[in-house]
Amino acid sequence: MSQPEPQISLPVRLTAAVPPFLLGLVGIALLTAMDGVVKELSPRYSALHLTFLRFAVTATMGGLLFLVLRAPLPDRGVITGNLLRGVLVALSTLGFFYGLSVLPLAEVFIISFIAPLLVALIAIPLLGERPRPLVYLALALGFTGVMVTAGGFSLRAIAPERALGIAAVLGCAVAYALSVVLLRQRAKRGDPPLTIALFQSAIPAAILALPAVLFWAPVASADWPAFILIGALGLAGHIALALAFARGEASRLVAVEYTGLIWAILIGLVFFSEMPTPQAMIGAALIIGACWLLKR
Repeated sequence: MSQPEPQISLPVRLTAAVPPFLLGLVGIALLTAMDGVVKELSPRYSALHLTFLRFAVTATMGGLLFLVLRAPLPDRGVITGNLLRGVLVALSTLGFFYGLSVLPLAEVFIISFIAPLLVALIAIPLLGERPRPLVYLALALGFTGVMVTAGGFSLRAIAPERALGIAAVLGCAVAYALSVVLLRQRAKRGDPPLTIALFQSAIPAAILALPAVLFWAPVASADWPAFILIGALGLAGHIALALAFARGEASRLVAVEYTGLIWAILIGLVFFSEMPTPQAMIGAALIIGACWLLKR
């Protein structure tokens, strides 16, 4: 008698007809919206507390979903394989959230967009991928869009806090690039998307728990709905990306990261009155063109 299909495959079955590229676009949109909520909270909480609570809430939600779906417990190989990714994700998010607290939202995304280029390069030796020349063209076009957008920001003396923010986001980009390549490795080995998303939150939450407690600051009751929203957006976004990377090449899919800049410009304009410059709009058009090339 055949065994029933595990319920953990439900997300895979529901999205089987959705192209990986589209799943990646949805994942980035959700995570960019999450970053907008984080920026709104950043004047009231440190990057450490924002990062810990973001992962703690997401891990709680992911754990409950894990139980509801009666997912099988991960074996030792899955746990150890996701451990390094969890450390990299914690470092990457901590740097990114600090950048959000001292830099404009769109500028943080621009600096972090060195990550897709690093992923495309790292994927060659670690994953054995051989991207088509069109992928390199699309990446180059997207990076050009980032550089054009960067020209839209006024040049000024770099204050120490701003310099530290730029350095933190650059370090975040390196850690993130490595974590994306490891995500593709784990997805190719058959780790369920929900398991990947759960570890991606539980491990950073565990790492940051002690320092967060040592430097704890009370959370206002009015802010808890925002933290819950952050957790939900983070969980949904990471599941979407895990599903996408399970079926698509990392060097190709990572270029959907560029679309985050478009969402960042819109969120910055609507919620933070950060008016995009003409250069930023031209850069966004180039980024859209790069994504169109990748869909061909």
